[in-house]
Amino acid sequence: MIGADVATAIITQILSYDMRWLAPLLLSSGIILHLIYDDGSHKRFFARIIMGLGFILTALAIIREASAPLAHSETLPLILAPLEAEPLLAILIAAILTYMMHSGLSAVLLFATLAATGVLSLELAIMFVVGANVGVALIPMVAVMRDVPQAVQIPLGNIIMRMSVGIIVLLSLPEIKAFMNGLDWANSQKIISIHIAYNCLLAFLFLPFVGTLAKICERLSPNRETEEQLQLKPRYLDNKTLNTPSIALSCAMRETLHLAEILSDMADKSLDAITHHNPETIDAIIVKDDILDIIFKATKDYLIKLSREELSDNEAAKLMVIMNFATNIENAGDIISKSLMVTASKKAKNQTQFSDDGLAEIKSIHKKVMENIALAQSLFLSSDPALARTLLDHKKGLKNAEIESTENHMKRLKKGLPQTIATSGIHMDVIRDVRRVNTYISAIAYSVLDNKEK
Repeated sequence: MIGADVATAIITQILSYDMRWLAPLLLSSGIILHLIYDDGSHKRFFARIIMGLGFILTALAIIREASAPLAHSETLPLILAPLEAEPLLAILIAAILTYMMHSGLSAVLLFATLAATGVLSLELAIMFVVGANVGVALIPMVAVMRDVPQAVQIPLGNIIMRMSVGIIVLLSLPEIKAFMNGLDWANSQKIISIHIAYNCLLAFLFLPFVGTLAKICERLSPNRETEEQLQLKPRYLDNKTLNTPSIALSCAMRETLHLAEILSDMADKSLDAITHHNPETIDAIIVKDDILDIIFKATKDYLIKLSREELSDNEAAKLMVIMNFATNIENAGDIISKSLMVTASKKAKNQTQFSDDGLAEIKSIHKKVMENIALAQSLFLSSDPALARTLLDHKKGLKNAEIESTENHMKRLKKGLPQTIATSGIHMDVIRDVRRVNTYISAIAYSVLDNKEK
């Protein structure tokens, strides 16, 4: 947020020059590029950025033209002059104007123009800059007021920072005015420079204390849900983005990676549940699977809603990849919870132990599956065919490891080793279930390769 504050202040300096001639060029170029890349390509986003810049410049030109008559108004200076004696009222009026414009950039440029034409005195213009910085912080705050507390914390921190710097500016107003009067600059440049200095001071004062500010915001906007309740909720699904498929698909991808993280945690803890007689670990994994099922259902419903929107061929294909991967993750979770943990409970009840060789084989196969879960997540993000083929090679390697483990297990049975005989069925069930988890996880490779072939 601090970085955005400083950057937008610097942009004000760039856009203070008359760049209306660039707006038609940006708009026409953006529209043409968008029509050329109207196939779901990521290049469309670049075209939209160009169009967005064109719209910004067009809006600024309209504001300049609309405010031009104010420079020649004889009444406006008489109305504004008394505000010099009422700084808080001046700041409030500037904040309201900025909120109505929904743009701090436009407000500061307008105030700079009015200062250049003499409608605003330097002192009043500085007050208006303070109001613009406070008003622009209100825009995101109002937008997220009904959102979750975590969303409120960020704009709340921005308001605290901007208001704090505003107080410093007001207390130092005589010194700032005297310094600016000593500079041989145009009033418009002085106002823009004060705006940039305002946000640079904000960064200088608050960057060292970001952690403290974060704690203050967390106290002012505390999370009302318990950790258990938060775990049951999707983190990234946003229904407001459904009418923008590209963004909605990104949300669904992030949530699916969240599912993969839950599965990875379940798979990691499953080894401890199998090798040690710990009912708490088994229960924790079963609870994790319940969480996985709830979030998967929310993700599936989100994707179904998204499928009703107008999607390009690439977007529709991406949606199916996400749906398939999420479904396979849920199926893999069910195997761990409803099959592997049943086996772990049976082993705990019988108080049996694997032989040293048998345990080493289980650990080796489990390690390969954990590596494949991480590899599948990377493949899901990158859609790299080479990575897909690597994952399929690992799948074949795991199948060979399962066959080798089965053969070794049969050899140990023939030798009549007591531990092997006692855990024979459990050993085979564990190897089977772990391999089934790997099969579901590796299925993402086929989806990626099929899409590349199309």
